[in-house]
Amino acid sequence: MSFYRSFPALAGWLSDFSSGIGLGYAFLFLLPKIGELSADLAANGKWENSLFGYSLLGFLIYYLLEASRDTGADNRLSLGLDTVALGTYNCLLAITVMQTAGTSPELYAVGTLAYSLHLFGVNIFLYKTHPGHMSGWLRAYFVASLAVGILIGLHADKSSMIYSVATGLTGGVIIALSLRVKLPSLSAVNTKALLIGVVFAAVAVEVTRY
Repeated sequence: MSFYRSFPALAGWLSDFSSGIGLGYAFLFLLPKIGELSADLAANGKWENSLFGYSLLGFLIYYLLEASRDTGADNRLSLGLDTVALGTYNCLLAITVMQTAGTSPELYAVGTLAYSLHLFGVNIFLYKTHPGHMSGWLRAYFVASLAVGILIGLHADKSSMIYSVATGLTGGVIIALSLRVKLPSLSAVNTKALLIGVVFAAVAVEVTRY
């Protein structure tokens, strides 16, 4: 929070940059990954489009939850929605990153960097919306949700439905999160920072392929 107050312009730029990372990560990595996992499900005689259905479900749930309240109001409904939705999102994203990047130090380093920069924007949103709570228990809760996701990601089998469903839900939620929460109006967005974030995500995805 002190960083946001001391450097509001830089914090705003990084927030839009992190939105670009989120969108790039979702469209260039998660959705293709969901396609691969769906092909595996089809080969095993399961519903091949089920994971895209989970992505749609994640998108709709998060979008409708956010649309049902005033994102600028620090009230019980707003706090409850953010606690459940973003806590779950942190856990799912940690599972996905750990499962994907856990195969090599290089993948882990790139994935962790992109992941941290993306969550920077989420933290700014939370500090602006719930400044009192984020200075106390809410911050500890989100750190705990990340830890839970990391532990699950480290121990879950990549062929398990836990990983597949987590990837599907994360793909939908990350798109809704970037569009609904972090990009509320085009006039308030630093488009250059957003596009740089997308390029950064594209480079990160390309680097981690090799």
